[in-house]
Amino acid sequence: MNGIFKTAMIAVFSLVLCSEVLLTAEAATRPLAFMQDNQLAEIKQQLAEGTAAVPTREAYDQLLASAEHALLQPDFSVTDKGMTPPSGSKHDYLSLSAYWWPDGDKPDGLPWIRRDGKVNPASKDNQSDGVRLAAFTARVQDLTLAWYFSGQQRFADKAASLLRTWFINPPTRMNPNLNYAQGVPGIASGRNAGVLDGRYFATRIVDALLMLHGNPAWSAEDEQQMHQWMTEYLRWLQHDPLALKERKTGNNHGNWYATQVAGIAWYLDKPEAIAQMVALTQGKLDSQLTADGRQPLELARTRSFHYSYFNLQAVTLLAVLAQKNGIDLWHYQTPTGSGVLRALDFLAPYSDQTKVWPYKSLDRIGVRIVPLLSWADNAIAQPRYARQILAASYRLAAPNLGQGHKTGARPDAARGAIIEAQRETWLLSLPLSAAGFTPPTPLPSPGK
Repeated sequence: MNGIFKTAMIAVFSLVLCSEVLLTAEAATRPLAFMQDNQLAEIKQQLAEGTAAVPTREAYDQLLASAEHALLQPDFSVTDKGMTPPSGSKHDYLSLSAYWWPDGDKPDGLPWIRRDGKVNPASKDNQSDGVRLAAFTARVQDLTLAWYFSGQQRFADKAASLLRTWFINPPTRMNPNLNYAQGVPGIASGRNAGVLDGRYFATRIVDALLMLHGNPAWSAEDEQQMHQWMTEYLRWLQHDPLALKERKTGNNHGNWYATQVAGIAWYLDKPEAIAQMVALTQGKLDSQLTADGRQPLELARTRSFHYSYFNLQAVTLLAVLAQKNGIDLWHYQTPTGSGVLRALDFLAPYSDQTKVWPYKSLDRIGVRIVPLLSWADNAIAQPRYARQILAASYRLAAPNLGQGHKTGARPDAARGAIIEAQRETWLLSLPLSAAGFTPPTPLPSPGK
């Protein structure tokens, strides 16, 4: 019996080992989700040869500076927060909804009341995890890209350490759920809107994981445990009542749900889930877009420009991923003849910060939509938005927004958004318009 048992155990071990090898081999050949492998490779070569465009070189220098700073910082963990979730475990993620405030007419301030567009500083401190999650995912992305472009292993080492601390190591790991995300004191400890917080797991972490695969800092065991975490998290997204409620929302939240699920499904090689999310988004676009490409639900917000951009960011990212899955979301048409490109057509002129935005808005950073325009041009292989892409300025400025409003965005937040736009347009993709295309007529001077 002992011999039979040993033989059986060897067979089981061999099967497990084979499954890990297959998982590893599959990940090694899997293309990136939201970035383009061939474009990154070309940009890397241009940087090495000194032939990269000026905005590309600037973005690369900014990336390296950010990565160098990240090397000096401690790893992040959800257990670092001051508050404890209702579950009693700091391993559960917890955040507070940004636009909710204590009610000044109530002695205890409860329940909190909503002030759309007005950020409560209590939602942005170290007592909860919202800012921590955003910073963690940004650092992982910075470090991974810095390693990819520079070849300096120390950046990959730090990225892998951050990933293990947040997702894998038992004393510091996050439980794979968002049960207590965007809670509102006096109303709910967690809301479906909090699913939005997890978008960075797809848009930043997935491609970082795919890039780090095979790196000495990221072992097969790390890969297996990360795969398990993502599997459990996707199960939560697809079955938890909070997540399913978010799936049904008709504005940007519903589209970010679809993009998040699709991105993680790409990592886990579940193409059927991606197809489902594209179909879900097509149905939402039918009611979200007018015939001329406006987004009434987002235009009704106090930050009308931001949310118009934010919703389209989710849709265009999904379109990039869908195309790799053999689905063309770029040319999908709603019953009124609208679609992704029509919506981009509407927003594109307002990438020029001097052009008056015809809706009330607390803030506006026009250049944020430029990466979306570049992705679209590359996807359809036409310089549809070349004029706006080539004219974009990545210098911090604060012209009026239209409707009598000033920029509204904090200088640090605005600068961060501008740096991100330049990186996504010129370092993480190759604008089709920069490959020899010249606009047919001269661009107007700023302010004219």
